[in-house]
Amino acid sequence: MGKRDIIRANLLVDFYGTLLTDHQREVWHLYFAEDWSLAEIGQTLGVSRAAIADVVDRTAGILAQYEDKLGLIAGAEMRQKKLHRLVREIALMVEDNEDVPALQLARELAGEEGLTDV
Repeated sequence: MGKRDIIRANLLVDFYGTLLTDHQREVWHLYFAEDWSLAEIGQTLGVSRAAIADVVDRTAGILAQYEDKLGLIAGAEMRQKKLHRLVREIALMVEDNEDVPALQLARELAGEEGLTDV
């Protein structure tokens, strides 16, 4: 599993994790955030590796369905792109861009959206 897959998995649980059961959240966290193997999780929880694989697969499907229906991650990514562009456009329009309230506000909003490179 690549780094992009892990980032996506963590985004999914950040946005939709409260909709999962405690067990699903625990398994997901151990597998993706803590990088435990399926066997390690199964041994710790007293179930088979196959059972944990099933939980991970079913949870991935559930989270994907939530994103397909609600689109919260896609919406956040779109807002981030627009804010990035807004900050660039405002900065191009003014010479002393540090003292422009609109630019400061756009940067503040970008920070709230998790953008640190604006």
